[in-house]
Amino acid sequence: MPTLSDGLTKYRNMSYRQDTMMQVDRDKQSAILSAAYDVFINYGFRKTSMDDIARVAGMSRPALYQLFRNKTDIFRALSMRLLDLMVNDARNALRSDKPFGERLFDAIDASILAQHRKICTTPHGVELMGVNDEFAGDLEVKWCATMTDTIAAEIEEAHKHGEISLDGLSVDAEAVAAIIMQALEGLKADAIRGNPVEQKVERLITFVANALVVENR
Repeated sequence: MPTLSDGLTKYRNMSYRQDTMMQVDRDKQSAILSAAYDVFINYGFRKTSMDDIARVAGMSRPALYQLFRNKTDIFRALSMRLLDLMVNDARNALRSDKPFGERLFDAIDASILAQHRKICTTPHGVELMGVNDEFAGDLEVKWCATMTDTIAAEIEEAHKHGEISLDGLSVDAEAVAAIIMQALEGLKADAIRGNPVEQKVERLITFVANALVVENR
């Protein structure tokens, strides 16, 4: 008769196998997304086929379909990964000891501007930005909310430590962060057309930082 110990051992073995299979799937998905990024950048979304992605990922087409239904699903997963990386890059930049305005610009430059420089300067950058709006617009809306919260948290922390002050203003940290993100959205068209926007962003952040620094009032 099986004992309790036997049952626990069987459960642990099943759990280990499930965890191993999930890790294998995650590794395969990561390889697929890396391959898809290279293919989309070089050939654009419209001309890319599932065969192209499978070949670059080093797997068969049927194996690819076991993880993704079509290239739109792959594009959305890739967009989500890039957006998550952008948030992490912004948070890392905000951890520096630089003055508030410099931290804020570095966060935007290391995340949003860096990604735009990579994509918009490629032959298919304009197409890919349009495809992202078409198929992953909902993900970008959520990402924008996360970025707004990230910037707002940094503004609030700087206020608490006396580096800046929100006192006497008719806006809170969340509102200031939303204004910054809306302004950046307004510059998106320029970036897509290949026009440099770094100086405009730097002027925007300098204006906001100067408005919040106490001794400048």
